[in-house]
Amino acid sequence: MLRNAQRRIVIPFLLPAVVLLALFFLYPLVRTFGISLSDWTRTGASRYVGGANYTALLSDPEYRTALKNTFAFTFIGGCMLFPPAVAIAWALNQPIRSERFFRFVVFAPVVLSAAVVALMWKFIYHPTLGLISPAMAELGLGGLAREWLGDPLTALPAVAFTTVWQGIGIWVVLLSAGFERLPRDVLEAGRVDGAGEWRLFWSVMMPMLHDLLRILLVLWIVQSMQAFAFVYIMTGGGPFGSTEVVGTLMYRIAIDQTEFGYAAAMGVVLVAVLLIVTTILNKVLKRDDLEY
Repeated sequence: MLRNAQRRIVIPFLLPAVVLLALFFLYPLVRTFGISLSDWTRTGASRYVGGANYTALLSDPEYRTALKNTFAFTFIGGCMLFPPAVAIAWALNQPIRSERFFRFVVFAPVVLSAAVVALMWKFIYHPTLGLISPAMAELGLGGLAREWLGDPLTALPAVAFTTVWQGIGIWVVLLSAGFERLPRDVLEAGRVDGAGEWRLFWSVMMPMLHDLLRILLVLWIVQSMQAFAFVYIMTGGGPFGSTEVVGTLMYRIAIDQTEFGYAAAMGVVLVAVLLIVTTILNKVLKRDDLEY
């Protein structure tokens, strides 16, 4: 009786979430899969082609390059994001003066739109009118200056850095909440035993934040593999396709070439890749729960 009563209480709370999930995720996904099996046009006319679009993807060098760039963007951005985010969150968790000011400075870029940030950093990266290359020249480091968005070696890292700069505040807030939830008695016991702050950080705090870091890593992979706005505004996929990710390639195929069925197949494959990668990552990083 108690279990039935609990079901009657829980179901009304779950129903709105289930309806929204079905309406804004499951239905578009099923619809996209249906389009991917056809030669779909702007007029709505379609011709069923079965798995022809997926077969074409296997031999499409552009898609393979875009998929490789997407993984590279995820990896490079992750390396740029997590070490400083963890360090900043840990520092903000210490008793420091003007903590609220520093939190504001770190979180401020988050409130800016992706378009504004992308255009701003596109100007900053400009080799002559921007800030980075002229400043390096003034410091006698002109030999290290690059056309940051025009060089295939630096374009993707430059876009990844911009993405991280704009969004790092969210990750710092989440990690700060994780640091604040750590049991103080365990940390104090470590200090009493003679452990320094660095030792506490590596041997106590980081293991206790393992599950949070695993979740944040999965969220970053899901977010970064769907990258579009920053790449499209800052480089448009160039130079020479060095920053072409799956999102920008899908847009170009669908809008410029009106091959909606083929673009939909790219989207379905990307969703499948995301599910596979996140599932493997969860299994690899999952560990038995620890009680503190």
